[in-house]
Amino acid sequence: MATINSEQFQQLCAEVWRDRAAVLAGRGFLTGDAALVRAVYWRLCKAGIVKTNAPDNYSLPQSTLTYETVVGCVLEMNAKPPFNGVPFLKELCGRYQSEVLTDNLTEEPGARAPQTPSKRKIA
Repeated sequence: MATINSEQFQQLCAEVWRDRAAVLAGRGFLTGDAALVRAVYWRLCKAGIVKTNAPDNYSLPQSTLTYETVVGCVLEMNAKPPFNGVPFLKELCGRYQSEVLTDNLTEEPGARAPQTPSKRKIA
């Protein structure tokens, strides 16, 4: 199994941010935060950091906390040297929440339904 360091993880989060339009467009029932953290998890899988022999489970509601927990476990077992990924996930979700707030403030009333970022904050 591969390892990841904090710089690589920060880059992975930056890539998710860059691709956020596609990530958020395919989020289904997930909050924006959960969709972004899910994307981080799946990119960890694609990078070989996580074994992907478990079946995909898109039918059950997933929360941001679920993906944060899974990403945290992956990093705990595979980060070399060990590092805390929470600040990177917090920045990723914070950027999303700021973008949603800005978009909601600049749109004309009734133009589209407002998006509500997750109310839960990453610790």
